[in-house]
Amino acid sequence: MRYLIFIFSLSCINILGAQNEGRNPEAKAKMLEKLEAQRVAFITNKLELTPDESAKFWPLYNEYSKKRQELRKERINSRQSDSDDSLEEEFDQEEKALQLKKTYYEKFKSALPVSKIAKLEQTEKEFKLEVLRTIKERRRAR
Repeated sequence: MRYLIFIFSLSCINILGAQNEGRNPEAKAKMLEKLEAQRVAFITNKLELTPDESAKFWPLYNEYSKKRQELRKERINSRQSDSDDSLEEEFDQEEKALQLKKTYYEKFKSALPVSKIAKLEQTEKEFKLEVLRTIKERRRAR
């Protein structure tokens, strides 16, 4: 397991090395693609997904991720508006996010055992922390 984390960290360093090229849209797209591949590997390893589980889970997860991203964009746009209903809009956005999460966790049950679904959110957080830690280490090394 430590070996996998070590390999993951090295890969993230390489991915994040492309930050200087971040102004180039192609380099940014390539970096995001590599980061997504690392996310898939990280989650697959942490949840110990079998090939059959992976084949069922990843299409659902990718769909879920896209919808979460759309909700985040909506939330950002609603925060930028100066309407009197901004708090109400914020609550609506939170409800939508929760409903989306519930819907997809039900869908995930067709692909994974509940024990693995329960670990998913924590695993996503661990991945984000690992990426942030790598970025921080890279900045210190400069």
